[in-house]
Amino acid sequence: MEIGVTVYPQFITKDKTLASILADVKIKDYDFVSIFPHSLGLIVNGQVMEKKLRNIENTLRGVGIDYILRMPTSMNLRDHIYHSRHFRVAKATADVAIKLGAKVIVMQSGKTGRLDLEIEAIQQLADMLKPFDIKIALENTYSVKDTLYVVDNVDRDNVGFALDVAHAFLSAQGDDNKLLEDVKLGTEKTIILMVHDNFGKLFPQVEPEDALAYGVGDLHLLPGEGEIPFGKVLKLFGDVPILLKVKDPDKFSRIPNRKGLIECLTGR
Repeated sequence: MEIGVTVYPQFITKDKTLASILADVKIKDYDFVSIFPHSLGLIVNGQVMEKKLRNIENTLRGVGIDYILRMPTSMNLRDHIYHSRHFRVAKATADVAIKLGAKVIVMQSGKTGRLDLEIEAIQQLADMLKPFDIKIALENTYSVKDTLYVVDNVDRDNVGFALDVAHAFLSAQGDDNKLLEDVKLGTEKTIILMVHDNFGKLFPQVEPEDALAYGVGDLHLLPGEGEIPFGKVLKLFGDVPILLKVKDPDKFSRIPNRKGLIECLTGR
């Protein structure tokens, strides 16, 4: 199976360029990366910055690693007030994917607003991307059922499910059996499986700096540092790409190599 890592915007600094990060990832034998094109300056005010595209393309191809794209986490196509602004950014991201030759775009389903607007917008994006053989993978913010409802109603063969196991574990409130029941609902539609760890607790709500002490929330820990039974989850899937999502720059710098991550995932 292919295994990749997410390159979050905060990882790229004056001392750590995109090229050096990609090189480190490749040295650790990972197959692909997930990047945020807007954080690389490729999208400004809903427009694609054509002049910067070539440099990013040369960096990606120069390192020689595959890549998928990620839409901004602020994306909410259900927002009826600012829908046109969200859609402009979504369309620009799709345009970048076409120009860079990326084959998958991951986006989160909206949390609040008009569901019909989101479904219609994703249909338009899917139709735009289909001639280029590009898929949209819709990520569950928490509930697997809610996201699959959107995927089913979009009803496009190039729109599938991006199963975030950690979000599903929080939605299941740390119940292993409930997690596995939810995961089974989306196995056939899953385009990519996203992994990071937590303790399945949403409450009590605490300050961000206190979350790890309480074991609460979406902690983005390395697999094995929390309580998610990844081994049981992986047995439900065949050959599906896996994407690691670790947000802390220090933790990211210490991620194991590909073989080590597989051992972390299959060890529980």
